Amino acid sequence: QIVPQRAGYDSARSAVLFDRVEQELTGLAGVTSVTEAMVPLLSGDNWGERVHVQGYQCGPDIDCGSRFNEVGADYFKTFGVQLIAGRELTPSDQLGSQRVAIVNEEFAKKFKMGNEVVGKFMGDGENDSLNIQIVGLVKNVKYSQVKDSVPPVFYRPWRQDARAGDLHFYTRSTLPPEQMLGTLRATMKRIDPSLPVEELKTMSQQVKEN
Repeated sequence: QIVPQRAGYDSARSAVLFDRVEQELTGLAGVTSVTEAMVPLLSGDNWGERVHVQGYQCGPDIDCGSRFNEVGADYFKTFGVQLIAGRELTPSDQLGSQRVAIVNEEFAKKFKMGNEVVGKFMGDGENDSLNIQIVGLVKNVKYSQVKDSVPPVFYRPWRQDARAGDLHFYTRSTLPPEQMLGTLRATMKRIDPSLPVEELKTMSQQVKEN
């Protein structure tokens, strides 16, 4: 995890830094995939919002809540999660472009979306304008807890969030884990020695802690 604001970065500089870190990590020997997430996987964090979904009527006594995450390009590819329909998020899903999201099977089930999920529209928070297009449907994958059932989740690109202040980076590598962790430390020190690197661990460690 990196939190650039702790080193004096504003939102605009943070976004540039996140892009640079992604590029630097992608270029490391042995690295086969890199992605990011605002809500770390299997860390006990639960971020949720009320949503509005095309074709689904919300009301005072109807639960229209969903968990969410803001993630990077190739998030599901990096974790080996099957995309059922549509596409992954890409670096071109950024500020100024059509707002997009990917939803999981549980989301599609809860909001009775049927078989035609991709192409429908939704809104997040108190936004009922349905200005987010659903571009992908993904298999259910654990969210905050290893042993809990999978909740409805929608995934948005962090690049479409002008206020993205911190990110967790994930690298898939062919190198031994300890070697990769050392390389990550050295790479981040080269990028900005004043920037603290937190939560540096393997996913196996994260699962065990959870």
